[in-house]
Amino acid sequence: MAVAVRPACLQHPERIHPAVWRATQLACSSRSAISTGFAALDAELPGRGWPPGALIELMPSQPGIGEIFLLQPALARLDAERSIALVHPPYIPYFHCWKNWRLENHRLLCIHPQSASDALWATEQILKHNACAAVVCWASHVRLAALRRLHLIAQQADALFVLLRPQAAAQQASAAPLRLRLTPCPQGIKAHIVKRRGPCSAKPVLITFPSAQAKPSALPHHVPLDQPVSAHAQPGRLFSAVAD
Repeated sequence: MAVAVRPACLQHPERIHPAVWRATQLACSSRSAISTGFAALDAELPGRGWPPGALIELMPSQPGIGEIFLLQPALARLDAERSIALVHPPYIPYFHCWKNWRLENHRLLCIHPQSASDALWATEQILKHNACAAVVCWASHVRLAALRRLHLIAQQADALFVLLRPQAAAQQASAAPLRLRLTPCPQGIKAHIVKRRGPCSAKPVLITFPSAQAKPSALPHHVPLDQPVSAHAQPGRLFSAVAD
């Protein structure tokens, strides 16, 4: 009895189109991903990095746990001739921090709209005109229809588009193909992959920031204090040598 041979397209359906992938595999994309700069996270993302021209959602447990530092390696890889837009940031960016991250050559645009709807409108305009290399927008309440619209507009550009939302948004539906919930940990943050084009991710990804990886021997020498409490000025008392 002859055995029927399955066509190659049925044996490897993931080769039919970049938008098709097996449930046990990470999806591939026609666009090259931007490396996150963290090998452990790259290994868990389709294309091994942040997808350009797509809506990416980051949901930190609270602002300031390292969500912007997580984006720093990717931002540094972008074209310095194009701007980085921050839409509706909760705090004023610290310039010296950006300089220490070697992002001083990238033009930084800070947009402070009066309302959440204005923030989404400004983000849409930046993406429509492909005006910036990266757009980072902070938004609290966003309707599903608005998320779909943002993702469709982002697909027409090549910008790195990140939407920062409260952690409670992880329980809501979203059109974003990549969603990460972020929680702090002693040496950095943990990235819980809520949604990706591929299999479910059961374990969080531990992301250690470079400052936490520094060895004690590499740190500058500091002279220990004489006593654990604040010292008071005393006549004739000699102070310890101060490290250079």
